[in-house]
Amino acid sequence: MFQYTIDDPIELPLQTSVEVTISFPTGKRWLFFVTPELLSRVGDVVEGGTAKVHLGELHMIVVSEISAPIIDSVLRELHRAGELERRTLALSMDSGT
Repeated sequence: MFQYTIDDPIELPLQTSVEVTISFPTGKRWLFFVTPELLSRVGDVVEGGTAKVHLGELHMIVVSEISAPIIDSVLRELHRAGELERRTLALSMDSGT
């Protein structure tokens, strides 16, 4: 497993999102964790209704609550499954833009 940092404080584990930066051998990449509670309060409203829509981005990981152990467990599972790089985005400073 590669080194990583949790870039945001985890103040409300059921209602928050946090970004995580991972140091891959080829450069830094990131993803974020978010809770369903937060998703229910943000997003675009579906035309003609009150429902919210969120496009399922590969670098968005939805968990019922956020904590350092949960983040660690999910990252390790993605790494074991060979999915970690695919589930992250390159940081622009590493891609030259």
